Amino acid sequence: MIIMEYILLFGAMILVMWSQSKVKGKYEQYSRVAANTHYTGAQIATMILKRKGIYDVQVEMGQGLLSDHYDPKAKIVRLSPNVFNTNSIAAVSIAAHEVGHAIQHAENYGGIALRNTILPAAIVSGHLAWVVIMIGLFSGIDILFLAGISMLGVIALFQTVTLPVEFNASSRALELLSNMNILNSDEQSYAKDMLSAAAFTYVAALIATLAQIMRLFLLRGRRR
Repeated sequence: MIIMEYILLFGAMILVMWSQSKVKGKYEQYSRVAANTHYTGAQIATMILKRKGIYDVQVEMGQGLLSDHYDPKAKIVRLSPNVFNTNSIAAVSIAAHEVGHAIQHAENYGGIALRNTILPAAIVSGHLAWVVIMIGLFSGIDILFLAGISMLGVIALFQTVTLPVEFNASSRALELLSNMNILNSDEQSYAKDMLSAAAFTYVAALIATLAQIMRLFLLRGRRR
């Protein structure tokens, strides 16, 4: 049982690190490949928003590497400097993906509403889960230990709901890049490769959380 606990612990760590390394590798690879249309990520984002008739969402330059995101409260697509200012396949793909989230928001995509409903509980759980687990573990108070595991369950639920949202945003991005003739057929395969690597980080995070929950239940059974 102890061996299985270590397999789950280190297996989850390795999977997450590998997925993060993979997406960074793909980003570096496709950052060196210029798109044939020569539009920057910011221009692509603006073009797609205009194509979809969305005029109340702004495109701004954020800070940090791979910090790209859509802020639904402020209605702002924030793109990292390299994505905002360059015309690489990576920049175009990421910009289109983040605009995909803006389109989801504008069209009241169901997954977004569900994710936003779970988000507050997931944030609280993210801050407190391991604190509660450790207190329960060292104090021997089983109900606290289970409460902490339940918080990890909330995180896993949030990650599960996030998956279709992310896959849908990528699907929208690839379809728009094709329909608007922004990328040719070869470039579309590169964009798909880039976005698939990014999406796998969410899959890896979910698997890692589930592995941690399983490991904690094994630990609880052994201590009992």
